[in-house]
Amino acid sequence: MKKDIIGIICIILFGALIYGLTLRGAPGNPVASDLQNGLTQPTKAFELSPERGRFVHIASLAETGSYALDRAWAEAAFPDVGYSPDGRFYSFFAPGVAYIALPFYLLGSNFGLGQVSAFSVESLVSIVTLIFLYLIGRNIFRFSPPIALFSVLTFAVASTSWSYAVTLYQNAFTACFLVSGFYALWLYRERKRYATFAAAGIWLVYALAIFVDYPNAALFLPLMVFFAIATFSFQARGEDVSFTVRWAGILTAIIFIGVTGLHFAHNAHYYGGWSKLAGTLTDLDEATFATSTPPALVRGAANRSTTAVTGKDKMIAVEGATTTVEEKTVAGFFHEENIPNGLYVLLVSDERGLLFFSPIFILALFGIVRGMTRLRTERAMYLLILLLIGTNLLIYSSWGDPWGGWAFGPRYIIPSIAFLSLFVGLGLEWVADNLLVKVGIFALFLYSTAISLLGALTTNAIPPKSEGLLLPAKEYNFLLNYDFFLNGKSSSFSFNTYFSHIFSLMDYFLLILTPIAILGMVLLFLSRPHHE
Repeated sequence: MKKDIIGIICIILFGALIYGLTLRGAPGNPVASDLQNGLTQPTKAFELSPERGRFVHIASLAETGSYALDRAWAEAAFPDVGYSPDGRFYSFFAPGVAYIALPFYLLGSNFGLGQVSAFSVESLVSIVTLIFLYLIGRNIFRFSPPIALFSVLTFAVASTSWSYAVTLYQNAFTACFLVSGFYALWLYRERKRYATFAAAGIWLVYALAIFVDYPNAALFLPLMVFFAIATFSFQARGEDVSFTVRWAGILTAIIFIGVTGLHFAHNAHYYGGWSKLAGTLTDLDEATFATSTPPALVRGAANRSTTAVTGKDKMIAVEGATTTVEEKTVAGFFHEENIPNGLYVLLVSDERGLLFFSPIFILALFGIVRGMTRLRTERAMYLLILLLIGTNLLIYSSWGDPWGGWAFGPRYIIPSIAFLSLFVGLGLEWVADNLLVKVGIFALFLYSTAISLLGALTTNAIPPKSEGLLLPAKEYNFLLNYDFFLNGKSSSFSFNTYFSHIFSLMDYFLLILTPIAILGMVLLFLSRPHHE
């Protein structure tokens, strides 16, 4: 750790600079009406429902101390809003991000920067992710400092993760928890000095990961299985079999139980049941929401209604009107027949494809092959990475919406992109003695970084192809970002507040891109092949 302190300091300073220059938003502490009057346009802070759906709860907690939304905040979050059995409004998003960002909002609101401060929590957790990627690169992959830093740089600026490190989504949190949990598992398996703290960290990040996004319960399963294997071990010596338990791995589970207990208590208090999830709340359609007294506003409606559940249908009677709705379940969001199309969308399509938006990750394919022999002393950790990537792809390719709604790039696989950045380092290490190949890698890096910066400076509101072709511009990928860019429309708080009267958006783009390109080139050409 001590030998890497300089690299970590450089990562912190670099991350603070690039995320600070591209952090989304504007001065002020928005109220509900602000979210409905101008701030929901593309390139604005609340251009899409994921930001709105989380921010409304932050504001509600700050104003009233309650996670439940009043009508004004619920209207701001619509259409991703539903209601609980007792008639209270909530967004469909897991509550973790709102609670974690709340202290940042409260601090920033004292200076008229509530929204920007709330969004900055994403940048902070992204910097933590970069630090852990560097530590994994140095201590597990045994990279030289230039290759470890190039891997970090690839994830930070040459992937579409940049666009989600400067706004209010769950993806940056998931990546941070998964990468840090992976490093903690390695410390635990190696029985390092801080193994007990590492075990506690694994339980903590697992609980927090579920709190910020429910599918993380499944996404983290490979990590938790390997954790269990490291905790319980069998050894056979002739006819004798010994069983060993590492009590640190068991006793620290109290952390998971405590955090998850608070999560369940939250669900029971607000949603009407400890196992009730936000995403399974009853939908409000536009017609119902437009009425003066929608079901969610009728206090005590649950006491006056009668319910009967048959299969997946639930009969709901409110104020004498009985309707039939489909009861939503978590499993209902996933279907294996979606997987082929989902993989296409996430990996290679011109709508969201990783290799289309960030072709530098072509090098990761070579890194995966290289890792089969290069990481033989860390074969278990190599296998775990592949399982984590595979699980991530399996979950979201079977999801009914692999596009991630209106989104910039494949946001659902940002945790996998973090690990693939390490494989980019392995691929680079394999060809590090070939100058011509390095030139080609630099070209891919520069292209990927330019696309990522274009998204970070403009908008994430990119429609899927099926919707984009119906719009006047008929664009559904970063070409739409380019249109906003040419028109000088930026989402950057720093640019719009401090620099727009000094630089054009093109100048600002080049001022950020040029030093990154130079840094990438220097790290590339300092890279050397690994010698066993």
